[in-house]
Amino acid sequence: MSVDLELLRKCKQDFDMMLPTYMKMQRYYDGKTDALEKYQMITKRANTKVKCNFIQKFINEEASYCCGNKITYSSHSNNQNVIEDLRINFKHWKEKYNKELCKQSLIFNEAYELYYIDTDGLFNSLICTPLNSYILQDDFGNTQLFIRFSTKKFDDTHTLYADVFTDADVSYYTVIGDIFTPITGVKTESNVFGKVPVSVVNIGSMYESLFSVLKGLQDGYETNLSDMVNEISDFRNAYLAFKNCKIDDTTKDENGKTDLDKMKELGVMNLPGEKADAKWLIKEINDSFVQNTLNTMEDKMYQLASHINNNEKLVSNTSSLALRNRLIGLEEKCTNNIQALVDAIKVRLQFLFIYLKIKQNKNYDWKDVDIKIVPNIPTDDLMVSQIISQLNGKLSTRTGLAQLSFIDNPDNEMKEIEKENKDDSIGQSLLNGGEGDGKGGSTV
Repeated sequence: MSVDLELLRKCKQDFDMMLPTYMKMQRYYDGKTDALEKYQMITKRANTKVKCNFIQKFINEEASYCCGNKITYSSHSNNQNVIEDLRINFKHWKEKYNKELCKQSLIFNEAYELYYIDTDGLFNSLICTPLNSYILQDDFGNTQLFIRFSTKKFDDTHTLYADVFTDADVSYYTVIGDIFTPITGVKTESNVFGKVPVSVVNIGSMYESLFSVLKGLQDGYETNLSDMVNEISDFRNAYLAFKNCKIDDTTKDENGKTDLDKMKELGVMNLPGEKADAKWLIKEINDSFVQNTLNTMEDKMYQLASHINNNEKLVSNTSSLALRNRLIGLEEKCTNNIQALVDAIKVRLQFLFIYLKIKQNKNYDWKDVDIKIVPNIPTDDLMVSQIISQLNGKLSTRTGLAQLSFIDNPDNEMKEIEKENKDDSIGQSLLNGGEGDGKGGSTV
């Protein structure tokens, strides 16, 4: 199935139009802000540019909050085979993969997962971003087309390549401007998945991203901080001004020292005449105003990002509930991020199960799998456990275990409990003089 080249051309034009914005979002995460790139330099003066990257800090914190713990899976139908297959087929994935996916989605407010079967025949995934990819979806969110752009390392021609994914196949092109040309000698490959192998982590509009919200404050903070540092640097050496007198700095005594040298050494001076005077020249800097301005901008950035400034002094008797209330805004953001990630993982499971059907003829339903991501936010497990105990008889053991942050897999924990109970039953039977029947009972 051939891809409409005119459609590809329009996709490339749309990609090129949005690329400068996404490149700036990446630059700000890397700390290459407009404030530093365009900082006004003054000849023969201090020109220190102070980097203070709040955007990067907030993105990294949110990624750690959302994906600091492992993703756990459970089966609604209690099918342990599907859980075991998930464990096996994700075992070769990097431990920080989901955290990196979350981070990239926070930088651009959107990121993609491209699924493929690697050279070892394993199910794998590649994280893509709007910097190197373009996705075309219909009004219902169905992916019609996905393009991944790339260049080859050490290629002096700087040729741009494009891998185009459709439901039917994968085709390969070189791209000059917005013109796609099929690569000679490279055949179009059949898409074994039967649909475009891509999922989307969409956190929201790019205008809701940390970049869009904080860019102005980030620039203002770095500009003011750099100006303050340079003002101090330019006047770090104070000048002593003499009035109505002259200090001899040329005539030397038997020890080779001038009057100025002896003044510096002894820290005292004799000034001739009643009108003679000496004072230090000090530039007046309203440091309180500058510091208040910096504090205000920093506070606004924390507020707009819904993050907590850990350097703030807290009252010593602040309750755990009050501390948790301070995290409500951040938890709401993390919940939104996690929901977007879970939506993408649901699609990930769909493609994995297609892979398992092809490779091992296994039939699994992705809707049977419950995905759980526990935010890496402090939780009061003692309080939760007390609530669970008070609900004795009104809450299933599995549901209760799922509420505890240190329980990764409630189903496995239930199996371990059953195993321990069985072993205890057999042991007690043997102590009572009976013979274990292997089922926790005894024979007389």
